[in-house]
Amino acid sequence: MKRKISFKKMLDISSEKPKKVKKQEIPSHDGEITKEIIGEKVEKRDLANTTPTKEEKDEKRVGYKKIVLFRLSNEYYGIDVSMIDEITDTEVKEKIAGMPDFIVGVIYLRGESVPVLSLFDRFHLKGRPIKEAETILITSKNNETYGILIDELKGVIDIEQSSIFDVPMIYPDDEFSYLKGIIKFGEEIAAIVDIKQILKKYKLG
Repeated sequence: MKRKISFKKMLDISSEKPKKVKKQEIPSHDGEITKEIIGEKVEKRDLANTTPTKEEKDEKRVGYKKIVLFRLSNEYYGIDVSMIDEITDTEVKEKIAGMPDFIVGVIYLRGESVPVLSLFDRFHLKGRPIKEAETILITSKNNETYGILIDELKGVIDIEQSSIFDVPMIYPDDEFSYLKGIIKFGEEIAAIVDIKQILKKYKLG
């Protein structure tokens, strides 16, 4: 059974009172806030056509960014909300013979077969077997649609531009093109990644 996360409602929740991120402000994937927004789908074009509220205008004016926060293994990552079309919980079918190693399988989205990427190797994390139902971030590039496998969706958070730190020099040079900064939320830290640059690294789209 598929579940869809409504970005509009997540953005409304996160925009109610812009302020510096605190741990308790992050919606849990299993928490009450997330359960209330299951059942609808809002694509990127819907977000673009939504008339901004006064709070959203104020947020933009004071330099806030909206970040989709998620977990892979025991690490946290963030992607700019504008790079994500939707999020779905669904079954990942087995990969087709001849697919690259970083493609773990395919999902069926509105009649379309969508390849699902695993970023575990790219982020130097230990991989895992595919579960019966997976949470998938949906993105697109050059009219091609791709799914990104994640372990847990934490939610959409507001983060001040001034709170985004430079990427430490401990990362290999070839990773700086898609690592855009480091943020702190509560006691945790997350790396902001540019999914378009990752697709470029994989020669996709």
